[in-house]
Amino acid sequence: MEGLGKYKWSDGRIFEGEYKNDKKQGFGIYRWVDNREYQGNWSDGKQHGLGRYIVMEKEADGREVRKVKFGLWEDGKRI
Repeated sequence: MEGLGKYKWSDGRIFEGEYKNDKKQGFGIYRWVDNREYQGNWSDGKQHGLGRYIVMEKEADGREVRKVKFGLWEDGKRI
């Protein structure tokens, strides 16, 4: 795949963004089935560069709160 695209895995995960040589490259959004999400840059199929990671967490009172972590990723890991 080359250019902009959207791919949905059979388990419900989704990636929308840029591809180069069938790998995530450039900007993209990856969503897991449990509503976690990474929005940011990719290189060679891995999170790489600036991005944000979003999760839904339960508070002590039972409310669900959206938590956002901004950061820098290198080879798929937040540094």
